[in-house]
Amino acid sequence: MDMRNKGKAGNRFWVVLILGMLFGSMLLGRTCLAAEEASRSGNKEFDIDARLLSQDDIYTIQLTLHNRGEDWEGTVRVSLENNYDSLNCVYDTVIALPQGSTKQFAVSIPVNSVEDRSKTVKVTLLDKKGRVAAEKGFKRFLLDGADSVSLGILSDSYRALTYLDMGGEGVVYYGGVEYPIDLVELDQDNLMGSLDLLTFLVIDDYNTGFLADAALERIQEWVDRGGMLIVGTGEHAEETLSGLDFLDVECVRINEPAENVSESDGGGSLEQLTLAELKDSAGRYNTDKDSMIMVSSWGDGAVELVPYALSDLGDPDQVINGWDSYVWELLHNANNYVKNLDYYSSYYDLDYIIRGIFRSFGNGSGSLNFGVLKWIVVLYAVFVGPILYLILRAMKRRDWYWGAVPATVLVGVLLVYFAGRGFEVVNTRVYSVTVEKLSGQNTGKSLGNVTYLHCYDADYREWELRLAERYDYAGPVFGNFYYGAVKDKYHYRICREGDRVFLGMNPDRGFEDGYFVAGTSQNMETGTISSDLTTSALRGITGTVTNGTSRDFQYFAVINDNVLYIYENLPAGETHTLEQVVYTSGQQSYDTLIEAYRHDYMSDYVFGRRGKDYDEIAALGTGIWEVFSREDLSGTVIIGVTRNWEKAVDDDCGETAYGCLYAVQ
Repeated sequence: MDMRNKGKAGNRFWVVLILGMLFGSMLLGRTCLAAEEASRSGNKEFDIDARLLSQDDIYTIQLTLHNRGEDWEGTVRVSLENNYDSLNCVYDTVIALPQGSTKQFAVSIPVNSVEDRSKTVKVTLLDKKGRVAAEKGFKRFLLDGADSVSLGILSDSYRALTYLDMGGEGVVYYGGVEYPIDLVELDQDNLMGSLDLLTFLVIDDYNTGFLADAALERIQEWVDRGGMLIVGTGEHAEETLSGLDFLDVECVRINEPAENVSESDGGGSLEQLTLAELKDSAGRYNTDKDSMIMVSSWGDGAVELVPYALSDLGDPDQVINGWDSYVWELLHNANNYVKNLDYYSSYYDLDYIIRGIFRSFGNGSGSLNFGVLKWIVVLYAVFVGPILYLILRAMKRRDWYWGAVPATVLVGVLLVYFAGRGFEVVNTRVYSVTVEKLSGQNTGKSLGNVTYLHCYDADYREWELRLAERYDYAGPVFGNFYYGAVKDKYHYRICREGDRVFLGMNPDRGFEDGYFVAGTSQNMETGTISSDLTTSALRGITGTVTNGTSRDFQYFAVINDNVLYIYENLPAGETHTLEQVVYTSGQQSYDTLIEAYRHDYMSDYVFGRRGKDYDEIAALGTGIWEVFSREDLSGTVIIGVTRNWEKAVDDDCGETAYGCLYAVQ
């Protein structure tokens, strides 16, 4: 064949190849279009509805599914959309949905597992091969559809206060979400009917003494349930406070503008305003020394008192350097003191403290001990070199050396592999701490008894663990811990199949840490912890603590008057006299006692001064944090940590389980 024929044959080959690729692309396009049409038709076969039943500390989402098509089995997936290609966590429920049937079930998501409540909740139906059968999104679902916050104004000078919505352009950060502000003009007629719809209530330049007793009681109840009350005073302080006796604040004096010397935070001068000197009769308010604004938590809500009339501010260029920053600061002051919003402000504390404590788990454990593996590697390195050579020389088989080396390598690898399995290097490892209140009464939080889990695996593979039968829900501890870099990949997965809850992780690397929280309504201990304590300024606390449970406490903590004391060794059924304290936060230089515990007491263990019980110390720290975040510490709290606890995972893994039992007196 000459070169021209070869060229023609080559050209024909390329023409056929290109035509084949075009034909294949057309077929692929038709297949994708058919799949898309099938997916769309699948959406028409299912009705998906969702309701938010509760949103205290657990989001309970009730799903209702109706199948108008053929019998279907698969997974119902609940996820939150984010700005990334991967999902932080998916919540899966395995169900069967026969033709014409309707099923209703609930999905529980811990509040601390959610980074941004404003994201769209997406419900996806996946068949057994992971294909999407139907999908529906619910915008701002965890906010119960709310797209703004309402700010009610009760004032005879309403028009002078309309700047509080910042010209309709401003937003307030409320519960971790930015909302625009809707103003509501209030009077005696619509006040009581409007309160339950309000987030903020501003009373300014208004004689509250004219309000009916029932209206004043409703205002107090509204604040107790989580409302934020802001009261402007100034020249009208006595009239404005006249009906608000429950605030325990009285006007001592009215200072004319010429008598004022303080500077406000907003950049303007308080010298231009008429200021009221307010007396905190009950000593419950915190006062900013520059702006003289008084603010306090009140039940689940907050109260803020301003020493001037908000309606007197006049031209913002004369008094305040920009309305936006001033109004934002005004509302933010009250926001910071609302108990119901503590989950957001404490979210970052939880992220920081719990992660730091969990990273400590295992430092005191011998379960993951590489000592034997180390000696195997050392002996192998010595043997494969001079010793193997000397043995072969003595046998007069030095020519076997290059064949014996690969065989020895294989034996060494097998030894390390099997020894590694014995030390759980290749199995999922779990450290768990369960925090349980001994009184058996609800703490007012829907979390109930919780278990924190720190899990990891040596492999890159996805893993899943079945929780013990007693658990009702689970979720990641940190909502924003993993953003992910792999498209369409989730990091955490919570699955319910029948009555059992599974938790799992899709890691990017081996030994990648996963932090979970799981909850149960069941108590594992029916005993009590009692105490007979006295407090003195010089000696701190003295007295006795009695362990009336069936568990031995390696360590126990006493929290009294917001001071933390740590003691050792309280066996079951015995009484401990509080003499030798191991640690006290009395001289702590941190904002909270749990920060002092984490940085002071646990640091002593990190640097090896008392390292033998490090896991117990980390477990006790977890219990202290949980009690600190859920309880009013005005009473005395006693927390004991025990190794003798039931495992949280009912599956093939290595778990070290601790329990923290506590009582409030």
